[in-house]
Amino acid sequence: MTPPDDDDAPAQFASPACLMHEVDPAYMGNAGPALPTPETLARLGGVLLRDIPDAVIFADQGGAIAYWNAGAERIFGFTAAEAVGQSLDIIIPDRLHARHAAGFNRMMATGQATHPPEDILSVPAMTKSGETLSIQFTVAPVTDANGALTGVLAVLRDATATFAELKRLRAALKSRDAR
Repeated sequence: MTPPDDDDAPAQFASPACLMHEVDPAYMGNAGPALPTPETLARLGGVLLRDIPDAVIFADQGGAIAYWNAGAERIFGFTAAEAVGQSLDIIIPDRLHARHAAGFNRMMATGQATHPPEDILSVPAMTKSGETLSIQFTVAPVTDANGALTGVLAVLRDATATFAELKRLRAALKSRDAR
């Protein structure tokens, strides 16, 4: 090493690379994590669609159910064989059919929902037995390889117990405040 010409210049040192860095470049952050392969992503997608406890439903452009996972079977009571090919109306209360159709048709025409995509919506839904549920859901338009809209994917969660507890708590607060 040669001394610097200027007394204020920093010293310059050089050392060989640590053997640990040669063996594992990720050590000390020198390399990022390995990205999943397309095959791994496809497997993850399959697991997500099939195995999460939430309902995952895909409806085609006409509103016919084309995919219905085990979570949807558990929440709504229809088997996939009963639901696939049916209208989404099988889980929508009669009084909301027109409102749902308007929102669905807007999504199919524009690729946009009537609400911001990050919003989680809360609405009533119906089970096979006719029981009313409170569900929370998100939707996303699905396109083909050319960008043409092919349908809508929805992820739905039964929030009936949560909404019942909120209602009970509000009533208790209202009762307390009235005293």
